Amino acid sequence: MINAKVALIQFSISSPSTDTDNLIVIENYAHMDKLLKEEKQLIISFCRKIKSTGCNVILSQKSILKESMCDYAIQIFAQMKIMLVRDIERDEFLFIADSLGCIPIIDIETFSSDKLGSVDQIEEKNYNAQKVLIFKGVRNPRIKSSTILIRSSNKHLLEETERSLHDALCVMRSIIRRRFLITGGGAMEIEVALSLKQYGKTLTGINSYCFNAFAHSLEIIPYTLCENAGLEPIEIISRMKKYHMNGKKTIGINTRRGILGNMIKENIISPLLVATSIFNMSVEFAIQLLKIDSIIET
Repeated sequence: MINAKVALIQFSISSPSTDTDNLIVIENYAHMDKLLKEEKQLIISFCRKIKSTGCNVILSQKSILKESMCDYAIQIFAQMKIMLVRDIERDEFLFIADSLGCIPIIDIETFSSDKLGSVDQIEEKNYNAQKVLIFKGVRNPRIKSSTILIRSSNKHLLEETERSLHDALCVMRSIIRRRFLITGGGAMEIEVALSLKQYGKTLTGINSYCFNAFAHSLEIIPYTLCENAGLEPIEIISRMKKYHMNGKKTIGINTRRGILGNMIKENIISPLLVATSIFNMSVEFAIQLLKIDSIIET
């Protein structure tokens, strides 16, 4: 479909029904023919109203109460050369509306051309007997979105691939929100811990103790990293502290090689937003624990 005008509908195009259960008694064939004729005329009027707005693609939301589209409406849309996509899930519907710049239409009376989305081309492709609808050239000035198609041999591998892709996108989002990178491998934690201890020496009383305790808690992160990598934590962290005190702030733990190295040269880095979020959440959680006056055992 070229130069598509897309409509998102949330109403059904089928024979009308009442809100409550009713029984219609038809006494003769003439009344039956009249009823069927009026139903067809009503559906045709719906289709003509949609066609008059310039719409040539309809995306219909899945309905749990009744069928979203009757067979006669499907036939009429085919004759009018209107593409029809039925039974779209509710959670996907709002995402499609934002991506295409459409306004969901809840009733045929509110169907108008200003609620349609514009797409340069819509095509349907088959991947292993599964149909995929591809939208190319979406004319939405507010939001620019892209779709990544993930394929796998089984469901479990597909879910794992989706989680990995989600983690990668979260990293990109963190970098975009705060465009700074810091060294990984425990280098950042050791450097912050040393700075806090140095500042704690200038304080007295409980303030000095708090700074030293917070610095010690940061050293647990590279300590745990060494244990998970099968290294000697005490030796590794002592050497890291020595390097950092001599001004080599980028020295960290390379768990793959089992040695200390320059984290920037070895491309072991992480977004700054991740580290600041960890600090904020851990401090807030510690404050909540300190506010607990007593524990009630049940």
